[in-house]
Amino acid sequence: MFIYGFPVMGLQYMTRADELFRMAADNRTPRVWNGDKWLCLCGTENSTNFCPECGAKAPVKPWKCSCGRDCTTNFCPDCGAKAP
Repeated sequence: MFIYGFPVMGLQYMTRADELFRMAADNRTPRVWNGDKWLCLCGTENSTNFCPECGAKAPVKPWKCSCGRDCTTNFCPDCGAKAP
């Protein structure tokens, strides 16, 4: 790639600052339920489906599938059943 006749190497790997902040936020510890409450990435402890401070969605509550597996996702990885 050339800009004003000068070769520019590695320009395709440059990233916007907001993208860097998003990647850093993705590397934080995951949000998990602790009883009736969950700790948001912004540091607020919540008991609702969305964080009132930053608007982040609550993680999926752990649930027991009918096939017997303990699941922490929206669907069971073994049988595909949807979380209640």
